Amino acid sequence: MARGPHKLTVQYTANSRRDLQEIWDWNAKVRGDRHAVGYIEFLRAETRKLASSANPGRLIESNPTLRYFTIKRRARGYGHIVVFWIDDEILHVLRYFHTSQDWERKLGGEPKLS
Repeated sequence: MARGPHKLTVQYTANSRRDLQEIWDWNAKVRGDRHAVGYIEFLRAETRKLASSANPGRLIESNPTLRYFTIKRRARGYGHIVVFWIDDEILHVLRYFHTSQDWERKLGGEPKLS
């Protein structure tokens, strides 16, 4: 019997945790605490789904050790980009960027372990 893809452990870097806090802060200020909590739960759930994907995300051409995935609630509109790398059994979440940001430039030469 064929097995499904292996599930990786998700680990968040300090920068990704800071990004999630900033996303929560902005959403709480603009749309309220309830919306902020729900949106962060949505981002984390979508990130966890990557950990059980056979081939998660797309390679970043400027740094092929990193991958990215666009997370949106709706096909149209804004969302967030999650940047990560996979090492052995771990999906390391490096950063979250709003889709309106020039995230590849902001990512620049950022070391993976930030």
